[in-house]
Amino acid sequence: MKKENISSKSIFVFDAFGTLFKTSEIEAELQNIAKDKTDNLLSIWRKKQLEYTWLRNQMNKYAPFSQVTKEALGYSMRVNGLKNPRIFDLLLPIYDSPNLIGGVREALNSFQEKTICILSNGTRSMLENGVQKTGIVNLVNHIFSVDDIGIYKPRKEVYQMTLDQLNVPASEVLFFSSNQWDVSGASIFGLDAVWVNRNNEVREGLPFGNVLEIRDLDEL
Repeated sequence: MKKENISSKSIFVFDAFGTLFKTSEIEAELQNIAKDKTDNLLSIWRKKQLEYTWLRNQMNKYAPFSQVTKEALGYSMRVNGLKNPRIFDLLLPIYDSPNLIGGVREALNSFQEKTICILSNGTRSMLENGVQKTGIVNLVNHIFSVDDIGIYKPRKEVYQMTLDQLNVPASEVLFFSSNQWDVSGASIFGLDAVWVNRNNEVREGLPFGNVLEIRDLDEL
């Protein structure tokens, strides 16, 4: 995927968490509760959150992302020997009422000649809360949640759902995500994709289709 080919795309589809919305906000109160276990608490939580979605796909046991997120946090708390229920109050709003990553609003503003969509594992409530809270509701044309089909990314049915809802071919769509596994899934499905590699991660040993790697959205 070359930058000069981007202008030919009429539809920009963005992953939500980690791509548009922040996923790592640590309040002083959390550090006071978890102390030196804070980093491990967050690391295991995020890891299990993703693992649970993939395992539920394999077992055909879908549950909303809000439930999966809470279950993963509960597991991480048990692993770290933390029992204070206040931790749920401090961390779940990261997803239930997310904040915008710096520079995202300006990027979306610059893409307004495109049809802007969100495609996320998040629940519709999470996504609608996010666009309302962060003031980008007028910049986003469509929100697609896996809740609509009860299957998580990176299953091909999720990416197909977007094409079906918009009634467009894959050639018109450019998919953006900061998650490598998501970029892998979308590009192998057949979407041209942009990996927003903000953390300068090393490329995984996963299959990739047509992918452009950038450091941040403002590169475009």
